[in-house]
Amino acid sequence: MNGEGGSNPKREIFPLVILVLCLGLFTVKALTSLVQESSTWDETCYFGMGKYLLQHQRWDVPGSILHPPLSFYIHSIPLLFVPTDQEPWKTDPRRVKDLEYLGNSDVLRGQALLSSSQNQNDRLLALSRFMMVLTAVLLGWFVYLWTYALYGKWSAILAVLLFSFSPDILAHARLITPDITLTTFSFITLYYLWRLLRHKHLLDSILGGTCLGLALLSKFTSVLLFPICFVLILLWQLRVKDLKLPHICLFATIGIGVLVLGYGGHIGAYFDGMSYQREHDANAAYRRFLMGRYSTSGWWYYFLVAFAIKTPIPTIIFIGVAAALLVGKLAKGDWVNEAFLLVPAVVILCFFSLSKHEIGIRYLLPVYPFLFVWAGKAAQWFLSNNFLKALYFGMIAWYIGASCFIHPHYLAYFNELVGGPNNGYKCLVDSNLGWGQDLKGLKSFMQKQGIARISLSYFGSDSPERYGIDYDWLPSFVLHDSNLGQHSVRPKGWVAISATNLQGVYFEDVNIFDCLKRRQPVAKIGYSILIYKIDD
Repeated sequence: MNGEGGSNPKREIFPLVILVLCLGLFTVKALTSLVQESSTWDETCYFGMGKYLLQHQRWDVPGSILHPPLSFYIHSIPLLFVPTDQEPWKTDPRRVKDLEYLGNSDVLRGQALLSSSQNQNDRLLALSRFMMVLTAVLLGWFVYLWTYALYGKWSAILAVLLFSFSPDILAHARLITPDITLTTFSFITLYYLWRLLRHKHLLDSILGGTCLGLALLSKFTSVLLFPICFVLILLWQLRVKDLKLPHICLFATIGIGVLVLGYGGHIGAYFDGMSYQREHDANAAYRRFLMGRYSTSGWWYYFLVAFAIKTPIPTIIFIGVAAALLVGKLAKGDWVNEAFLLVPAVVILCFFSLSKHEIGIRYLLPVYPFLFVWAGKAAQWFLSNNFLKALYFGMIAWYIGASCFIHPHYLAYFNELVGGPNNGYKCLVDSNLGWGQDLKGLKSFMQKQGIARISLSYFGSDSPERYGIDYDWLPSFVLHDSNLGQHSVRPKGWVAISATNLQGVYFEDVNIFDCLKRRQPVAKIGYSILIYKIDD
């Protein structure tokens, strides 16, 4: 089964120039946006974790078993060369076997580290985020390689364009969370599995197995790779009947070996983390929000809706064209290559649609690279005549324009189906929109307006005090009330409220801020913090 791409992607100069240009622009967009945002919810708790684990090889502090350590290791590389405060890393010897203690996020520790002199102007946070951007650039290179091998240079160019300007990828490629490492190494794992089944080269077994281990070290949901790989191998055997089992066994063995090595042999921490996540998910009773509705049990269609309104419309159109072209391939029986792109996407979508994770499209992030490759083949159809060419380049311009318009607020991207990011807070909240990232923007707004003090309801784990924000506390999740309740919590004067808090998602009373919902905000900070001026 040969790919349809033809020539070697490394010998074509023009597509390589486009690739370098796209990934360069991707890096610039990521860097110029990450320095403008405060720490997001999970970043505060993860900051510096990798340095502690690498230096001590002990999983005995809060948050250490919450995820496998690869993303912690990667983002902490710059911290290894800087002396950082060790005081916040004190652990409780009495609770080192308590999974609830080891799995819980330590917000106060993260705030202390972010407020340290070594992180002045968030320089260490920015360097840590840069390491994740490099991980994402690696993903973009493999999106190009796989698309080229399957569909040729024009499809590869479209795929790398879709990747490089994707608001969804850019949103999470700049954050020190496990989502981009999981996405990167899951994709590369299946790329090398595809190559292994086609070429039966020992090197593909070694590289693929290594990436499998790195994916397993990224996030616990990477275990989905095992059923995905099994289904793909089975489909290959049904269609091609040409397997080399020793190479496949080596592929899996290396993956497990890299997982064990990644924990420094302390593999028990991996299973402790899985146990914690399983118990946490079983007891999850938090409220979800979707298009103005609330639920504690969630909706099976949550991620379908989130994908439809958080993915740029041109991407959806390209995917639709690719789906139409698939019909012809099915008729010819030439579907096995397509399976490597669609099976992972379908399995991941179904898994999360049936789970209790309806808080962010970031859980679907691993789906996007497969869809970019698949959508890439739409280029062949669009370039087949002049009218379709004009339509094609018009959609490319639309796509790039939408990505540039939302810069630097990629987390808050919503497409035109719901009126764009201005209406995002009415549709989805939490990590879909505002994850606590806009404190810097709030401080800048206050300075421009001459506001010395503001009433604040903040959804996030960073500290407003770090940016010199003086505020009167309003009910928040989880902003500390420094006045211990010795003041009115009624909104008055200048009021800033995170969209998630405005919708009351994590409050006992979802209508707590209904008085603000009935008003029009006078400004939006990064689309995630709404500003009101209340004179009455």
